[in-house]
Amino acid sequence: MKRGVVGDGAPGTDNRLVIALRNERGIVASWLAKIVIGFVIFGVIAYDAGSIMVNFFTLDSGAEDLAIAMSLDITRANANQFTDEEVFDLATELVESPDNGVDGAKVLRKGTSIDDEGVVHVRLRRSADTLIVKRIGAIEDWAEATSDGSSSTT
Repeated sequence: MKRGVVGDGAPGTDNRLVIALRNERGIVASWLAKIVIGFVIFGVIAYDAGSIMVNFFTLDSGAEDLAIAMSLDITRANANQFTDEEVFDLATELVESPDNGVDGAKVLRKGTSIDDEGVVHVRLRRSADTLIVKRIGAIEDWAEATSDGSSSTT
């Protein structure tokens, strides 16, 4: 067999081309591993971003729905009889009820009240379920959403 031609591994033959072909498999595997790792990192970032956005939007509509439900319970005739503490207790009761649309939300005392015109105001806070953001102290408040809802009792 001539030198420089791929041999069968017998002594005296040149196996540089065979070794080069084997090394290319390592390059392809390395490239494939980098692509997979890139997709995983992108997936985690996309999941966290999506979770944060869904948290913000659903909490916003949930706060409005909660304010409407509270305004239906509080009529204009007896709106002046409710204290801020009673409004807070009513909001907490509605949030803790099943099928309320604001699972995991907390009612905040500051911002939950009824004004002189009979408008019910509710402030809710909830944390998004994230994989990375909630574990990094500098950015964990990105996962917190606070939303205000209001509705008239008339």
